[in-house]
This record gives sequence, structure tokens and C-alpha cells, in this order.
Amino acid sequence: MKKTVKLYFEKPVNAKINMDGGQFGDARHGRTHKGLDYSAPPNTDVKASEKGKVVYSGNRPYSPGGDNNLGNTIVIDHTDGVPEDQRHIYTVYAHLNTRSVSVDRKVSQGETIGASGNSGMKAAYEGKKSGFHLHFEVIDSATKMDWNMGWPRENRKNPIGYLDRITTVGYELPDDKKTGTGVGFPI
Repeated sequence: MKKTVKLYFEKPVNAKINMDGGQFGDARHGRTHKGLDYSAPPNTDVKASEKGKVVYSGNRPYSPGGDNNLGNTIVIDHTDGVPEDQRHIYTVYAHLNTRSVSVDRKVSQGETIGASGNSGMKAAYEGKKSGFHLHFEVIDSATKMDWNMGWPRENRKNPIGYLDRITTVGYELPDDKKTGTGVGFPI
């Protein structure tokens, strides 16, 4: 049985995108920037872009030469309930000053999940007054990800392509769910 989930992502903060190196695809320190940086003043409320389930809430601290030094970070799975072997869409909120949600918490669209800050890798902003910001990205994966086993390098998408429009995720229920046996997959 084929089912669908319709998602409508909104901006996570009421701030402008930092056009000085904060856009998706900009080259930084020999790497491509995989998200958008919003010029959010310190302690600006960061809101869930769409409903979902928190799958990561932790600190990915700065380490010289490190990768994905995102500081205080929250990841939300917006396709909770879709079978593990099928498409999942996640949003990542990084460089937070504070996190106000924990793993397994279900959140509503627009719910405050943390506050903007400047934790983690901030070399591009060192010495600038514009250091406080929100790093926001979308990860669109062919399967469910285990956020405790590593950090994704693939499937990171430009969030602009997901904001303010409907994204439809189609999926198949496993055979044991088609007959009405077992636990269902509520969305």
C-alpha cells in the first residue's frame, strides 16, 4: 500500500540569509558550505521548520581541522514513521547557544527548539560582529539515518529548494503492515 507525507517547510528564524559566505554551495576553508546561514542575533528563537521527531540533540564541538564542527545542534526527522529503508527528510539547526528539545521529542511546526548562537566552528566569523548566526540545512536521504553512527557527507540539499513549498514523500508499507497486523506507522 502506497502512502504519502506532505511537508511544508518554513524559515526557522525571522532573519535574513547571510549573503557574505552564508549561502549553500559557497566555498569556505577549502570546502563547500552545505547549508544556509541566517544572520540571527544572539539568543534569537529558532523554530522547527516543520513538524517531526528530534533524532539528534547534542554538541559537535570545534576541533582544529575538524569536519562538521556545528556546536550545539538539533536534527529533526520530518518523516518519522516511514519505514527505515525508504526516503527520510531531516533538517539540521546548528551553532545554537541553547537547545530546548531532546531526542525522541515530537515537535510541532513553529515550536521553539533552541536559540541562535555561535557554538562550534566559527572561523569564518572570528573577529566579526556578525558571528552569531543559525546554520540551517536539509538532508534528503534514501533511507533512515543513524545519527549516532556518523555524520552524513552526502544527501545534503539546498534548503531554499524546500522552503515555502510542498514536498511530498511517497512510501510503501511493509507487507506485515498491509494486512493490518503489527504496529502501524502513524505520521
